[in-house]
Order: sequence, then C-alpha cells, then structure tokens
Amino acid sequence: MALTRQQDRSHMLKPLNNTEISQALQQLDGWVHETDTAHIRKEWVLDSFQTAMRFIVQVGELAEAADHHPELLSVYTKIVIRLSTHDANGLTHKDFDLAKRIDSMAKK
Repeated sequence: MALTRQQDRSHMLKPLNNTEISQALQQLDGWVHETDTAHIRKEWVLDSFQTAMRFIVQVGELAEAADHHPELLSVYTKIVIRLSTHDANGLTHKDFDLAKRIDSMAKK
C-alpha cells in the first residue's frame, strides 16, 4: 500500500532511534554520528579552493532539490557538512537520504 503525501512527510520527519541511526550509518561512507548534537558529519579535503567552492555549490543544489539544508563549513580546501532535521529535533531519513546523494555526487 502506497503512503499518502502526508504519511510520507511524517515518516520522513520522525526522529530515528539509535538502532536505526546505526543501521543507516552502515549504508554511508565516512559519515560520523555526533551523538551530543544529533547530527551526522563528514569532512572532505579537496585539491583546491576552486574545487571546494564548486563542491559546495553542488551540495547546495542537492539540498535545495531535497528541501533539506545542511550546515556547511569551508576552510580553504576543507569542507565539513553536518546534517540534522531541525523540525524533528534529531536525525531522520531526510538526513541519510541527502548524505547518500552527497556521497554519490562526490564520487563523480
């Protein structure tokens, strides 16, 4: 049975428990669970400042398309991304879905 749009939205905004978070992290490459702040985080070191800026723009496009906006930190060639669902006060499927999209984009 297919979920209605409202059911799908509430499913996406339901905070995940620790078991679900651990299972979802296993599907990601290099993301870390910040338990004290209820975020997942990943860092990249890119080959140039220009490459880092292009990376941020691409992440922004993915985030906008998903209507889910990460915390981004850029220090020259180092990029840090943190994801959490503020509306749910924790981690949800939206965070892990966007992390997968970011990882997929980063491999190209």
